[in-house]
Amino acid sequence: MGDRFAGWLYSRLEAMQRKPDKILYDSAVREALQTLEPAGDTPKRQKEYVIQKLSVCSLIVVCGVVLSLVLWIRDGTETKIVDNQLARNAYGDGKKSVSLVADDGESSYHIPVTLSEKCYTQEELAKLADEAVDVLERSILGSNESLDKIMYDMHLADSVEGYPFAVEWRTDDRYMDYTGQLVQDTLEVPVLMELTAVLSCESFEIERDMTVRIHSKAIQPGKAERLARQISGLEEESRTQQNMTLPSESEDTSLHWSYKRNYRGVLFLAATPILAGLIYYSRDRDLHRQVADREEQMRTDYPEIVSALALLLGAGMTVPNAWNKIAGDYKRRRGEGCGKRYAYEEMLLTIYEMDSGVAQTKAYERFGRRCRIPDYNKLSTMLSQNIRKGAANLPLLLKEEAADAFEERKHAARKLGEKAGTKLLVPMMMLLGITMVIIMVPAFKTYF
Repeated sequence: MGDRFAGWLYSRLEAMQRKPDKILYDSAVREALQTLEPAGDTPKRQKEYVIQKLSVCSLIVVCGVVLSLVLWIRDGTETKIVDNQLARNAYGDGKKSVSLVADDGESSYHIPVTLSEKCYTQEELAKLADEAVDVLERSILGSNESLDKIMYDMHLADSVEGYPFAVEWRTDDRYMDYTGQLVQDTLEVPVLMELTAVLSCESFEIERDMTVRIHSKAIQPGKAERLARQISGLEEESRTQQNMTLPSESEDTSLHWSYKRNYRGVLFLAATPILAGLIYYSRDRDLHRQVADREEQMRTDYPEIVSALALLLGAGMTVPNAWNKIAGDYKRRRGEGCGKRYAYEEMLLTIYEMDSGVAQTKAYERFGRRCRIPDYNKLSTMLSQNIRKGAANLPLLLKEEAADAFEERKHAARKLGEKAGTKLLVPMMMLLGITMVIIMVPAFKTYF
């Protein structure tokens, strides 16, 4: 299905008055395809290659659109509020923040709401307070044996573990501060001091006295702020309830509540064509990387080919027979599962050309041009000149060329090794830094 759609899209692009040549007939792509498979139908293979890319990108676009629609529908479903009820978290789970949208038929208002966790009722808090006081009587002693004999600083904690209370202590500061530390070193006689613990949860606050005079605000709040205050008041009143009921009207206008929409679907839809374009052009990058790998492989095989030719010619074989011998051995190895070697494939193609009637000199010259590497051009020139003019010293020349090629390959291997060592320099420096930290930190701790 995807390939048929991509084929239809290709035909539509091809039928345009101003054809997108960069997409349909990219010269760099055509040259790379011809280099990888010189015997194939390059225009046909380029068309198939472009259709394959369009198929992958079309699939990505379709998946992106479908996923965007699913996210859009899901976001729309998640925005619905049933019966104007907002569920708050259970006690201990923390606050819950939501973004609401109030719609009065004329305009919408964005209202951020923070729901506190569900509170205990007054009866529940009273029962828990009795238990917390018993825990406090044991925990505040510190090193003292009992409340009747305080000789050490007390531990006046500001909370009780396992209970929802904040604790405030009221002491006689002549003898003990609010943290439980004893103020006086010695006393003539033991002193009875009133120690009071104030447990608070949510609505209880520390008492402070101050005088202020309140005036109206210079800038009156807008409707969104008034709604936010109204919601804040309702949230305060309904803390002991599981759900908070939102008002259905405000200031003689009816309200329709919903959660603020999340636009993930739109963002994903916007990112889809960018992703498709990146993948489309990444395929061309992979193609050019294959061409570079081909050239590297052919340079690696060059010394072996030249050396084999020199050995066979020195044994008395003619150039065509030696060429056929080397290519035939490769063909047999490939049939046994050996991987594809581009240089030998080009040699096989040269044999096929000569079998079809192409002159030997012409076939060798075309071999050098197809390889697109200077070393192979040099080899093809040597072979074609041997056929035209004759060269008794051709085996010697090939031996010298093979020796130079092996030296060049060793030099290339050294360069690759140096490049690999350079890449390893950064992780080696990081390991050195980690080693220095491991050594220096204990030394500094021991010294200081």
